Amino acid sequence: MVHLFGLMRISFKSLFSHTGRTVLTLSGIIVSVIAIMSVVTLGESLRNYVTKEVESFGTDTIQVEVSVPETGRVSAENGAAQAMGVQITTLTDRDAEAIALLPDVAAYNIGVIGQTRTTYANKKRYTMILGSSSTAPIVDSNIVLDAGRFFSAEEEKSAMNVVVLGSDVAEAFAGDHTADLVGQRITVNSSKYLVVGIAKKRGATFGVSFDDMIYMPYTTLQKKILGIKHISYITVKATDPAHVDRAAQTIRTLLRLRHGIKTEAAEDFSVTTITEAQEILGTILGSMNILLLALASVSLVVGGIGIMNIMLVSIEERRREIGLRKALGARKNDMIVQFLIESVMIACAGALIGVVITVILLSAAFSGIQYAGFDSIHFYIPTKAILIALLFSISTGIVFGVYPARRATQISPMEALAS
Repeated sequence: MVHLFGLMRISFKSLFSHTGRTVLTLSGIIVSVIAIMSVVTLGESLRNYVTKEVESFGTDTIQVEVSVPETGRVSAENGAAQAMGVQITTLTDRDAEAIALLPDVAAYNIGVIGQTRTTYANKKRYTMILGSSSTAPIVDSNIVLDAGRFFSAEEEKSAMNVVVLGSDVAEAFAGDHTADLVGQRITVNSSKYLVVGIAKKRGATFGVSFDDMIYMPYTTLQKKILGIKHISYITVKATDPAHVDRAAQTIRTLLRLRHGIKTEAAEDFSVTTITEAQEILGTILGSMNILLLALASVSLVVGGIGIMNIMLVSIEERRREIGLRKALGARKNDMIVQFLIESVMIACAGALIGVVITVILLSAAFSGIQYAGFDSIHFYIPTKAILIALLFSISTGIVFGVYPARRATQISPMEALAS
């Protein structure tokens, strides 16, 4: 142990005798550690954020959405097809009514999405309209009213001109006196609508702000604004979280019968449980993290090559020192251990500095992310991010320090002292 500390002292003095060279070598490791820790930390934070956002809809909910046939129910092809204007009009409120009769279904909420201009007291606003069922607050517990009420089943059935304002919309129209809007009329798409309620501030989910939306009966949105008969989605609440998978399978079977579909590839709808959504997103994020980590590791290899080159230069400059130590009885293993220690010390020092810099940079980055409206993404450095960075750095120091160390053992004492 004493002998090992002696070698460490020699290595320490050698590194600090060439400060500029050591700092240059450290920079490669520091950049690599920043990249690796950032990837792991942001990946874990994003995974936790997505998990919480999905869970906020409730573990007993099932999402039924339109899907372009032959593209897979959750796929990039499906999203791209819909983005390019492929419209699926086969999902209707009759499907929702049929789903409601299934034994494992407690309630459902129909969703239709639109966008139009709204006006109140000469204040204009281009607003997202969310057409829904009167049961929306039952299915989605995040819908809580700050004033007034939600529209009724009768108002939904009669396609009446009633709305519930999101908190941001209400504040834009009435400032701090949002409750005064209840009972007033606003203009939506050139028609007057009665404000029956104001929703409490909810925040954004996946970057979409529900506070900047207006709720109205889906029938009203269909008939009086969009002029359509189909719907966008159905959110189903199961009677028990334990029955969600069974309910989802029953819904798939029912819709395939109603739509006359015989193969899974031809399905014009998708049925996704919260658990399935979490697994899908987890797989996507996991694959992305592995890819980004692999790319970040390339910079660590570059840093390792830097360590190896600097060590080789150092060995050539210290030939007399090496020769003298070998002449005085230093063993081959002593030389290998000494130069490996120097290599690992450089890697560890770079890793520790990189960790400190990463904490500072990520703290600033997360502050910016939260300022942008993603309040659910909280700043924390996972322990495994630090461990991975240190492990990779030490491994790099060892791997790229072996060759210079072996070169040092091949120096002849006689040639070194004569040079």
